[in-house]
Amino acid sequence: FVRPSPTSGTLGGVARRTRECLLVLEAAGFDVILVETVGVGQSETLVRDLVDSFLVLLLPGAGDELQGIKRGIMEVADVVAIQKADGDAIQSANLAAATVLSALHVMRSRTEGWDPRVHTCSALTGSGLDDVWSSIQAHRTSIEDTGWLARERTRQRKAWLWNVVDETFHHRLRTDDRIASLVSDLEAEVEAGTRSASGAAHQILREWFRARAGDEEP
Repeated sequence: FVRPSPTSGTLGGVARRTRECLLVLEAAGFDVILVETVGVGQSETLVRDLVDSFLVLLLPGAGDELQGIKRGIMEVADVVAIQKADGDAIQSANLAAATVLSALHVMRSRTEGWDPRVHTCSALTGSGLDDVWSSIQAHRTSIEDTGWLARERTRQRKAWLWNVVDETFHHRLRTDDRIASLVSDLEAEVEAGTRSASGAAHQILREWFRARAGDEEP
């Protein structure tokens, strides 16, 4: 179970080493690994590049069901679980489930041959938890049978490659003392509206490459 980690600027609680954590756990023989994000929002879709099945947890009566009618995280959901479906909240949980299911029907599933499933459940009573887990297992079987899992793992490895490149380059660029004063000045100009963001970005890159390799430009 991988909880949200200190991110050093990475959104959604997915840290730079989260992928390495998953590899270590797989090598250690764990067959089920859960990766938790910090909440529900578009930044959490970053975890899509780490996992095989995407489970979205929502609360009834808290406005979370509105997530079902906007683009973003619901587009990558494989299974949706409406939590706390017990006591007086059962009716609102069922209403939220119906709202989300209706919204999912007008969205194209990200997974070949799979229609996202919606369940209500309660950790307090245990009701519905078996259904949620059954859907996760069914999703796994489906993506293995269609060959989608193998293709997705290949895509994830490629995405991982470029994420590392992007993160490493960004970190080195932001922490290079040789262009720190230039960056500070350009940021102030962009904030003041006296210089365009794209123009400032190109100048930062030019100066960074010059500082590292003479007059070489990107």
